[in-house]
Amino acid sequence: MQYQNALSGDKRRIGRGLLAIGLLVGGMFGMTLGAVQIAFRVDAALGLTGYTGTIHIAAMLPIALLIPWSMLIQRWLYGVSAASLTSVFGVFRTALFGKAMLVVVPLWAVNLVVSNLVMDNATTTWTTAGLAYVFLMTLLLTPLQAAGEEYGYRGLVFRVAASWARGPRTALILGIMVSSLVFAVVHFSTDPWVNLYYLVFASTLAIITWRSGGLEIGIVVHAVNNTIGFLVLLVFHADFTAANDRSDGVGSAIMLLPCALHLVITAWVWWMTRRTGPIVSPGQGSKSQRTFRVDGDKSL
Repeated sequence: MQYQNALSGDKRRIGRGLLAIGLLVGGMFGMTLGAVQIAFRVDAALGLTGYTGTIHIAAMLPIALLIPWSMLIQRWLYGVSAASLTSVFGVFRTALFGKAMLVVVPLWAVNLVVSNLVMDNATTTWTTAGLAYVFLMTLLLTPLQAAGEEYGYRGLVFRVAASWARGPRTALILGIMVSSLVFAVVHFSTDPWVNLYYLVFASTLAIITWRSGGLEIGIVVHAVNNTIGFLVLLVFHADFTAANDRSDGVGSAIMLLPCALHLVITAWVWWMTRRTGPIVSPGQGSKSQRTFRVDGDKSL
């Protein structure tokens, strides 16, 4: 069974799928709103203003909690094991994760530095303590925040939408389209360039998840993008509030650079799985796919 087909059955269960997506998105915004309100009160008590480390935690931690929340929704509504949301093998493939890091980190580091040099980011005054606190929280929480979005959107939503179709090809296309659209919508951008980026970002990571049989490579891409992005903003003493603006007019053709890199990474994954095809559950598929499991990510 391919990754996106784990929730498929004789019935389409569209109502159950919509409930799952609603619980995921509602839970994310509910937890974020609660955390931000607590952060505002803590900062007010400490006499802090602007974008603080407390606000940064409130923005990152609730989305990181989508990891267990997505697993719980899948288990509760579909009776499928939580571990299967990570990969078709039910485990997090650390060798694959490490190999992807070697490819993705240098590409995204160059991309984000160039993008921020070209873009005119608003700056603000940071205290040394404020910079250090946000820097530390970025290293600790931003990779988990990125992983939470992968478990939620390339994991749960991708599988839910794919379960609504009968044929495998239709299921794959529907899963990619719905998960990408939901991902773009929840970011509430009104800028066409930014929305194009979100759609390319989401759809390529869904394709990568399908081909690799799990979330590991998508987590690497997402975590590296977000973490290095925040660190570069700190280096430039950027105003995080302005940098997170997604209103009409903030985007530009520079967004085509990360879009192109996403296509390059997707092509790399496709090439590395050209002999196996999409990785499937153990005991299924071709001999080469079973070798992938036994040899511990040899194909990638």
